[in-house]
Amino acid sequence: MVNGPSSQPNPGSFAIPAANIASHPDVIRNVRELQRWIDSLPLANPAKAGNQLLHQLRLLTRDPQPGSRFGALLDMYDAPLEQLLMIVNERLPGSPDSALPLDQLESLLVELLTELACGHLRIANQLLASGKVPATETLFRAMRLLDSALNIERLHYRRLALHRWQLMVSIFLRAEYQQVADQQVDPKLQNEDEPGTIQGLYFRTLLISLCDPHQKIPSEVTAWHRWTTEHTGLLSITLLPQGAFAIPIDFGGKLSPLDSARRSGPGTDTRYLDGDRFMQQLQEDPSAPAGLRQALIGLIKGRQTPEQRQTERQPRNHPYQLIYGLRNIHRRLEELTRGSTPSRSEVRPVPCKQVNQSRFGAAFQLRGPLSPPLNIGEPVLAEAEASSSGAAPVGFAARIRRVFSGEDQQIEIGVEKIQGRLIPATIVGSAAERTRGDNLALLQHSADTGKYILLASRSIYREGDSVAAEGPSMRYNLRMLRLGGIVQHTAYIDVEPIDG
Repeated sequence: MVNGPSSQPNPGSFAIPAANIASHPDVIRNVRELQRWIDSLPLANPAKAGNQLLHQLRLLTRDPQPGSRFGALLDMYDAPLEQLLMIVNERLPGSPDSALPLDQLESLLVELLTELACGHLRIANQLLASGKVPATETLFRAMRLLDSALNIERLHYRRLALHRWQLMVSIFLRAEYQQVADQQVDPKLQNEDEPGTIQGLYFRTLLISLCDPHQKIPSEVTAWHRWTTEHTGLLSITLLPQGAFAIPIDFGGKLSPLDSARRSGPGTDTRYLDGDRFMQQLQEDPSAPAGLRQALIGLIKGRQTPEQRQTERQPRNHPYQLIYGLRNIHRRLEELTRGSTPSRSEVRPVPCKQVNQSRFGAAFQLRGPLSPPLNIGEPVLAEAEASSSGAAPVGFAARIRRVFSGEDQQIEIGVEKIQGRLIPATIVGSAAERTRGDNLALLQHSADTGKYILLASRSIYREGDSVAAEGPSMRYNLRMLRLGGIVQHTAYIDVEPIDG
């Protein structure tokens, strides 16, 4: 373990926003006055209350002379922030698997959590400037606030905010330098679903970020988050790689965890995450979340090959139309089968821009909000905008593999091209009765491998049973072999043709 001032240099002060030149006339520096002001907040209108809180908190944390009661004033923001955080957390289970962008309240809350963390780090900087060391509790409070902000963004597919991650790295290094990273804090300072140490909070965020959460559904990431909370003690940082599961980590703060794991080499800012015991527990624990161990193994194996991608991405800047949702794709494929042009289509596609492509995939940028929202794993049709009237549609079918959300409802998706044909079909016969009218399907056929995959309502799946599907020109009798995955109510079912 990297420990103590004897083994690493003093990390210095924290890089937080500078104080204002002069005090603002509206800043509240009196404890009783601030309490009355907080009590008057319109919490029945969370977004309005959040805006008012952020404005007043920012005036305080950046005031040139916040006064001797600065810490007590910061503590008073905990209660209203917890109320807003509770409102946001209650919303998440409503759409656990959808790529929903941050709404106004969630964006405000992320800024509030970050600003309050910077307030505590300002106290730490004041102590460091006077030759004293910050209290463990001060560092822990800042760390958990940043952790909460990053977790909200993660569950909405936001890219890792590098400035917040850099602050978390700085807090961890400071705690290591003071030899308090693994010191348990007062349980009153933590929630039940949080590690009780600075080291635990750092390791949890680090590990989830390494697993590339942008290609997983939020409910799966939440399960990883929950299990990792109880097992951060199995992780450690080493100066040199040790064991089979050593992952390079950048302590310079310039790279995200995933970038550092893929690109870092030996150097003064590189340390290694020792994950052997963690991986062993993942393998032995029957309650361990599915996919977490495989995600880490994929990351480690990826570093052993010279190229992580099968083919290089080529930059593009082409207008496209995106169609998603099984019913819409089915309808559009039927139109193409009949020779219809996009101008006469009954489907309203989403305008987007292709920003890169490779042999097996592509990336698109589009603007939300989308209703319904996108989901990892769902199929899409991407059609290039016709260069002239009456031109034949050009495009491809794909599955969404990665989602990023950005400012102003911007969304970027990475897709994997579907190999072979995608045939619109209708489920008929006895299986259709189980669909309750949801009998539209897509049949994927790869001529190279001979494999068939049926995309249909989850309710039709019965392992070993047969299902009949009628396409535009023929009827398919299929045996259902195994369930390949579920996206919302649509199942990917491996099937094989049967006679009769």
